[in-house]
Amino acid sequence: MEEGFYWVLYAGEKLVAYYSQEETRHHETGELVNGVWHFAGTSGWIAMKEEASVLDGPLQPPA
Repeated sequence: MEEGFYWVLYAGEKLVAYYSQEETRHHETGELVNGVWHFAGTSGWIAMKEEASVLDGPLQPPA
C-alpha cells in the first residue's frame, strides 16, 4: 500500500488516517511490523496496518 491519506474503518468509526510504511514494535506481541495508521484530528492515535480497513483512498488533494 502506498503512503498517504485514506478513509478507514477503525473500531466501528469512519476516520481519515495517514498510512506510513514505517517499522514499529507491536504493542501486544513485541514483534516488529511494517505499516502504521496515524489518525487525523487525534492526539497521537496510531494503529497497526491490519487493525483498520481501507474504505477509500489514497485521497487526492483538491485542485
